[in-house]
Amino acid sequence: MEKIVEQSIHFRRWLHQHPEVSTQEVKTQAYVSAILEQQGIAYRCYGTGIIATIGQGERCVALRADMDALCIQEETGLPFASEYPGLMHACGHDMHTAMLLGAALVFKKREQELPGTVKLVFQPSEEKRPGGARMLLPYLLEDPSPQAIFGQHIFPDLPVGAVGIRPGAFFASSDNIIFAVEGKGTHAAMPQAGSDPILAATALIQFYQTIITKFRNPFVPAVLSITSIHGGSANNVIPDRVEVLGTVRTHDPDLRYRIFELIQEKSPAICDLYGCRFLPDMPWNGLPPLVNDPVLTEKTKVIARQIPEVEQVIEAEPLSLGEDFAIYLQKLPGVFWTLGVRAPELGEMAPLHNPRMAPDERAIPVGIRMLVENAIGFLRDV
Repeated sequence: MEKIVEQSIHFRRWLHQHPEVSTQEVKTQAYVSAILEQQGIAYRCYGTGIIATIGQGERCVALRADMDALCIQEETGLPFASEYPGLMHACGHDMHTAMLLGAALVFKKREQELPGTVKLVFQPSEEKRPGGARMLLPYLLEDPSPQAIFGQHIFPDLPVGAVGIRPGAFFASSDNIIFAVEGKGTHAAMPQAGSDPILAATALIQFYQTIITKFRNPFVPAVLSITSIHGGSANNVIPDRVEVLGTVRTHDPDLRYRIFELIQEKSPAICDLYGCRFLPDMPWNGLPPLVNDPVLTEKTKVIARQIPEVEQVIEAEPLSLGEDFAIYLQKLPGVFWTLGVRAPELGEMAPLHNPRMAPDERAIPVGIRMLVENAIGFLRDV
């Protein structure tokens, strides 16, 4: 195991130095494929993704890691920092891929002992919608189709050795609000000659906040945030058009749909009050809530507590982050957990999607063992 951990650290550092954004993971795919070939592991490529297979038999389990990076200028100062300006593995996908490769080495070494088939999913485009999970899912379900899937995400809030997990809804849905309001531009001193899209957009934004405060059960978590407003270029001109961006997060599928029903139903009428038109970017096709299978979650907790590298198993709070592993969980029972990567001696560390985010590599053996033991545990639990 020690040698495999060393190899996995080497994998991680190469991946960290060579980040690629969603749908462009060409070098990443080639690097992972070369390792699989070297180990004699069968695999197939789909777009910039890979599905590898180890073992045999109808009893089948899948493990998934994502591979894409972000458009962020790295500021970690690491000796293996990104070689590409403006690109960085700031969400830990380099760690995820390296740990799954480490697990692949373990499975290959123990292939004759495997009580079934393990499918390894190296997924592209987790950060970009509609996402790599939607693309790979039909291929993953081909024979032998997995009966369960497991995955993990590094989490800077937890120290190395800690695993965060919860049954049911864990990560939130993640949907975009994208719309424009069109009016009639005019001189700002003569507003009666036009129709003001800024005023109409402001009314819409105020209404959207009431969706959360007045149309939602207060015991159901939800967030609606408007994050970008663009319109106009001069102090004395009312523009023709305003463009607005935002996001919606919730753990309740019914509330998720209700929020967008209200947006679609009420927005045109509100804009009409100001003589403007509502122009939505539809359809909205974000991510559903990530819902862990309750039975498998309890078994994962039991397995985690038996792994020497795991020092604590934490009942995690629901997170407002989105994660496209949720797509797999709509078709397969499975479990997704968070993996501590904060150095135990640090009180805090830079968060995900931050230019200084630098996970502690001592988490790598913990992640490898979590993937391996849960996969084998599922295959043996007939």
